Amino acid sequence: MTSLVFRALDQHVVGGLADDTAVEDELGPLSYAELTHESACVAGAINHLGVESGTEVSIDIPSGRNLAIAVLACARLGAVPSAGGIYRFEGETFYTPETEVPWDLLMRAGRSEPSPAPDSDPEGYEDVMREAFPDLFSSLLAGGTAT
Repeated sequence: MTSLVFRALDQHVVGGLADDTAVEDELGPLSYAELTHESACVAGAINHLGVESGTEVSIDIPSGRNLAIAVLACARLGAVPSAGGIYRFEGETFYTPETEVPWDLLMRAGRSEPSPAPDSDPEGYEDVMREAFPDLFSSLLAGGTAT
């Protein structure tokens, strides 16, 4: 089966919904194409910081675009949401065991090497992600708008 993040984002972009609104928050709308690009860039950046498939990542960000980007970046890498992860998104910062990276720098850092969606997910990964972020994935998989 095709990966969860591919079906939630990339498939909509190649299927003609690139300009449709994927996320809307106080900053305004973010299209499927923009969300795909931003999450791929953040995935590339956090991968360079040590996040890979199976890495536990804590995500403590209010709802909206940054939450969606962080979750989908993790999904591109196969990272697992965990309250106790040593890698963590908190507010406007990403923390690793060695450093902290402000969100705006993280967003720029991955632009040179964005991470593609995986072909497939590890066994049970989709269930974990859909349970952790049900509203986000339900909306995106249906081609709707997450808030």
